[in-house]
Amino acid sequence: MKAHWDPRQLTEPVPASRRFVVCITSAYLLIAGFVAWHHEMWRDEADGWLFARDGNFLRIVDWSRHAGTPTLWYFLVAPLARIGLPAQCQQILHLAIAGAAVAVLLACAPFSRLTKILIAASYFFSYEYSVIVRSYALAILLAFTIAALWPSRRDRPLTIGFVLFLLFNVNAQGFAFAAAFSVLFAAEALSEQTLRGRRAIAVLAMTCGALISWLQVRTPPDPARQGPLYLFNADAFSWLIGNAWFPGASYGVAAFLCGLIILLAVTAVLRSRDAVFLLWIPIALLGVLHSWVWLGGLRHAGFFLIAALLALWIDGTRRMNSPPTRTGEVKKVRLQEGARPAAALLLNAALLFSTTTAIRYWIADSQASFSGAREMASFIRSHHIDRDPIAAHNLTQCEALLPYLPATAFWYAGLQHEGTYMTWDAAMERALDVPYPVAEARSRTHFLGKRWTLLLNVEMPAPETHGYRLLFANQIPVFEKRDERYWLYQPLHLGPMTSGGRVR
Repeated sequence: MKAHWDPRQLTEPVPASRRFVVCITSAYLLIAGFVAWHHEMWRDEADGWLFARDGNFLRIVDWSRHAGTPTLWYFLVAPLARIGLPAQCQQILHLAIAGAAVAVLLACAPFSRLTKILIAASYFFSYEYSVIVRSYALAILLAFTIAALWPSRRDRPLTIGFVLFLLFNVNAQGFAFAAAFSVLFAAEALSEQTLRGRRAIAVLAMTCGALISWLQVRTPPDPARQGPLYLFNADAFSWLIGNAWFPGASYGVAAFLCGLIILLAVTAVLRSRDAVFLLWIPIALLGVLHSWVWLGGLRHAGFFLIAALLALWIDGTRRMNSPPTRTGEVKKVRLQEGARPAAALLLNAALLFSTTTAIRYWIADSQASFSGAREMASFIRSHHIDRDPIAAHNLTQCEALLPYLPATAFWYAGLQHEGTYMTWDAAMERALDVPYPVAEARSRTHFLGKRWTLLLNVEMPAPETHGYRLLFANQIPVFEKRDERYWLYQPLHLGPMTSGGRVR
């Protein structure tokens, strides 16, 4: 007799078979890999590769203090960059890390199969944290690894300590999650009076990880941001919450639905101190960071979703490993956890919406350009324009071309010197404010009497009247980073110009 379908399969945890993990992970890698193959790296992706390739690692802390990020990711990328491999290799490394994070989730998380599939297919996992190369996938992999190891923390404290040491040194998001896990681990050891031996060494490793991370990002004497350092963004927190579950949705509707999800999730994990702590501490820390310092974009909103997943993961593991035994206790637990199926269903609905957002980005990135950098670099390379100096402005947008031009460095007109990666200091910020006519005049003066070209991310009006001819401009539509469309100009004459734009 055919078994009837059970609706509890939508929300109740189901043990993951090896076939399920392999099949879903393989499908995930195929889809994300296909999109990544078509993806054009933008300036954030380029900058990490360029520093790993060209930066002085003996002075890496001088750079990281301005960049505002720990450096573990750059040490992983550096071997690929230093031996001369193409920049696409960092995409392969990043995709492998993202795939490993999804595999850990599929194999170990106490979620239903539907929820796991929807998480893997959602916008943040199948696009933002897989296709776009940054350090976020590494932080997620380490956080998921801790969640999977958490039930065995008493037996494997040194492993927990080592992974948390690494997590502290990935990025600010990783620091927030590592801090929450570390406090829980240390508090438990203190309460049980077992903070000695291997557990003491583990706590020492966590503490050292946090200290080393802080030393890498502490504010330098010459801060990158000028003027008021902290300007509170009152809308940041609700924007982040809304886009964590419904990326790109209507602001008001998304914020309301996400508030409901959080309310149900809090109710569902209320019996677990660890889960509640892991939900609220990272959200609070990241909320303060993004409200006061830097909001960024969708990439930061996704970590509010990660916090909720970790909280549900820890609570679900607790429920599976220590179920209630007494009848009265079972009834109490059922009453208190009545919100859990509702929270899971609403989470699935949000993940389904997120998947539709991901599909739109898969299609857009496969058919159009995320950035115009690769197309412009291809023109420069195919026409051998990189044999002569190239002046570039504005510098952050223009650096996106350089991973595709491995033997080239631009003369950045704002900085008035040659370089590749950004320094993120006050000098760079002043360079960003240099007007385009001033940058053009500086370039002409610097290359007086030499062959050179001018790369801009804005169009020069009537270039002939300014002594230039247009060599190339992006032809493929740019759907995301529209400030990374480029125009390449060649001087009509190599001599100086008058104030009216004529040759002397």
